[in-house]
Amino acid sequence: MHSEYTTIYTRTPRSLLFAIVANVGPGGTNRPLAVAYRQHHDAYNSHTSYPRVRHMVADTLSLIDILSDPANRAPLEAERALAKDWYRRSSGDELPTHERPSVPDTEQPPYMPMDKSREPVQQLPPLPWREDGVSQFPFSATCVLQALQRDDASTEATRPGDIQFQPLSTVFRADCLEYGLIVLDISDLDHVKYGIIAFPTCYMAEVPCEDENMDWDPVEDDQPEQVDVVLASPRPRVPLSIGQWVRKYCLWLSLDEAPRILELEERPLADAATLDYIWPPELDHHPQSSSDMVASSASSVTIAEEPLQTVPAGTTGTGRPRSA
Repeated sequence: MHSEYTTIYTRTPRSLLFAIVANVGPGGTNRPLAVAYRQHHDAYNSHTSYPRVRHMVADTLSLIDILSDPANRAPLEAERALAKDWYRRSSGDELPTHERPSVPDTEQPPYMPMDKSREPVQQLPPLPWREDGVSQFPFSATCVLQALQRDDASTEATRPGDIQFQPLSTVFRADCLEYGLIVLDISDLDHVKYGIIAFPTCYMAEVPCEDENMDWDPVEDDQPEQVDVVLASPRPRVPLSIGQWVRKYCLWLSLDEAPRILELEERPLADAATLDYIWPPELDHHPQSSSDMVASSASSVTIAEEPLQTVPAGTTGTGRPRSA
């Protein structure tokens, strides 16, 4: 018998950074009108990631619906015009990439054996409110709040303290275990586009192997003494549709059993240019080896092969962003 350092499980990011962008920067480049961080709460340290995926899909669909709503078109067009002028006037004041802020990482849930996977986990504390991400373009920020704090009786309901607006200069560095990025392009309000950049975390440990044909069994075999959480590599700087993302990172999920995923897959995909400001090309470091990965001592969890569940659709209001 020999031991092998290998991936035991993978999980999708727990939280997300949402960036609403448009071609309002110098020369028609993309710049954000709102950047918001939304944290997700796992009810248990369970062996599944599907509540996280379901939450991501529901949030993205809700944002697209609100940003595409004809009732919101005039104020969004007005803010795009204001943003174009604001970015033109402030172009000389933009910080260099290495000085721009980013959302810090969060410690991942501790390891628990499979027989304790239904034990409740400690909830993340509320995030402090920040004004600096709201003041420039308040209607766009209100759209984000309406979309992410919808009242749909979902088990993944987002609390007011789970959303924190970030400065418009925030960058996504693709080096954190906790969160991924969802970018929404509102350059054309008739065709709001989205893209997913969310890399899984790999739970790795030194485990015994009887031979090359016998994998470690999480139930029958001894538990590993230490499990490391390692960010997946490589991390390509390419926005994916939900279908592309699921086929790449969630092979356990059957698309035929996930109608909300199929609904999101029908929406237009953002192109790579939407990432130029929120994830600048100079930060695309493409780590290739384990020495380049982000790792921390943490726990092992597995992904259950469970389908996503549908989330009730929202209703349309008038005169303000629609709740989805």
